[in-house]
Amino acid sequence: MIDKTINSGPDAHNGFALQRNTAIYLLLDNYINKFQDKNYFICLEHHDDFLFCFLNEKEEVDLIEAYQSKKKSPSIWRANPELFEILNKLLKTGKKLILDKISKSEQYKHILYFSTNQTIEIKKKYPKKANKPDISISIKNDNPNIQFGNLHTDIQEHFKASITETNLHDQLDKLNFLWIPFTTTAKEQENQLEGKISEVFGNKIFDKRAAIDSLISLFRKIEGIYNHGNEVQLLDKTKRVESDKIENALKVLTTKSKCFDYWHLRKTEISLKLRIKPIEKEIFELAFDSAFDLFKSIQEAEHQKILQFTKEQIGNVTTYSEEENVIELFDIFQSTCTTNFNELQIKAILFASLFEVLYIKEK
Repeated sequence: MIDKTINSGPDAHNGFALQRNTAIYLLLDNYINKFQDKNYFICLEHHDDFLFCFLNEKEEVDLIEAYQSKKKSPSIWRANPELFEILNKLLKTGKKLILDKISKSEQYKHILYFSTNQTIEIKKKYPKKANKPDISISIKNDNPNIQFGNLHTDIQEHFKASITETNLHDQLDKLNFLWIPFTTTAKEQENQLEGKISEVFGNKIFDKRAAIDSLISLFRKIEGIYNHGNEVQLLDKTKRVESDKIENALKVLTTKSKCFDYWHLRKTEISLKLRIKPIEKEIFELAFDSAFDLFKSIQEAEHQKILQFTKEQIGNVTTYSEEENVIELFDIFQSTCTTNFNELQIKAILFASLFEVLYIKEK
């Protein structure tokens, strides 16, 4: 299905912030109940502004949530041609999802969301002779989500009359209106995302800003990628953020938090046992901080070698505290392995790898 308009998103890079931030907000807001330990992927600028696609054990799609995420400043959304044009596109997305070649389960369904950080006000006014009270529905903070099927039947009929492509009407029962509690600027939205990740993970994540930056970086890798040949296919993995990538990013961040918490609580004692000079403490901290990310990089063979060494030797250590484990591992490493890292770097990377391995065992 070739459509030259589907690459308009990557051509307008500044328009991504709200869509990307809304996707991250919904991911975090529903993480525990909906995303954690699930097999899914997220697409940006692919069929629609973004999609959540949930897979079953056969790698078939069970559910797709498609979102048109729009801002409107300073006004509010009303049932007018501007809104109907967007809804028309969203309903067409529903049709295209059915035709998409990706394998779907027998239980497959999709839900279509028009989401915004502004109030949606839908009114139905009757002529005076009808002697009926007007209908008014506001979708905002006190009423953030409403299904099309739950709207008054007269409002439903008004929408059907305004969406003239009648072949799209069978998608209206999948339509939802969603209000997102976001401010208008990307920077303020990112600050709100910090609050959301703190709400979800609490002290399990040490650096909330770094956590949001990590998630944003995952989405930035795909948001500017063009749909090949102007054809949208969910089988195109270059347009996805996979659930395992998100889980790995969160795992790194939560593991870092455990390591930093231990370091900050016992910095003096650890420094004495590992023989780290006061002037070296900051360098040591930066080295073990960066190690968590470098363990995942295929370009960092030396970091991966130390991590693998720790995995293999952790069962052989005989000491009873984390820093004593690091000393023991350091002595074994020095006597059996070669590396270009200096002693301080080796200790820092071993310190990080120990927490990485211990976290895996906990999980």
